[in-house]
Amino acid sequence: MPVTGLFFLPNQGADSSPTQDVLARLTTHYHPSPTGPWTLSHRLFRETPSNATPPANGPDRGKPPGPRYLQILTLSHHAPRTYVAITTTHAPLQTRAGTPASSNISAEPTSGQPATIISIPQGASSEEFIQLMMSKFGPLWQLRQLLNVVNGQAFEVGDFRVRVGEVRQGGGGGGQIGKGAVCEVEWVGVGGEEEWEAAGPVITGFWEVLGIRGARRVFDVPGSAKGDASVRQWCEILRVRG
Repeated sequence: MPVTGLFFLPNQGADSSPTQDVLARLTTHYHPSPTGPWTLSHRLFRETPSNATPPANGPDRGKPPGPRYLQILTLSHHAPRTYVAITTTHAPLQTRAGTPASSNISAEPTSGQPATIISIPQGASSEEFIQLMMSKFGPLWQLRQLLNVVNGQAFEVGDFRVRVGEVRQGGGGGGQIGKGAVCEVEWVGVGGEEEWEAAGPVITGFWEVLGIRGARRVFDVPGSAKGDASVRQWCEILRVRG
């Protein structure tokens, strides 16, 4: 069963080109075999504050809860399904490290509780669901972010599949904003339980050979044992704060 890890490298300025840097280093260090393009579409909805109910019990009783998120994710290499993920409990207003929440893409989990994930057919069914969220459920959920991966390229390197692409925020046309590069490293050589436990260091080691610093990493995500670890990783790394 393949195991994946995600790495997000944010843009550092107007002249920054992290996607090209990743591709250049991948070619230099691994001489990968191209396998074709790939795409991603991600919509993130945030629960409107008026619908957030304060906890009735526990240490946070009566305190304003953090936001819940609903995410719609489509990956070309997970066709023909689109995934819908929603947090099952209110996420805290701060990260686990205690730092204030922000609105940037982050790999820091906002909740120790796994999201509930369902899948729907890509195409007409998923588009109808998106339109339903936008038109009928607007008072409950606010669209906060629309992301796409452009110029996505996939490769094979021995027992690894690697996908690299540029993350852009916004709709079509010239209004998109480049956010950075994302790289998915998939290790297909996993056998028994011992190799599964070793997958994290193996995938991290693959990335570290590239010599790229400053990337955010997602590997272990609550609920990954349910068999949809890759989808949960994508939802985690593409989710904003606040």
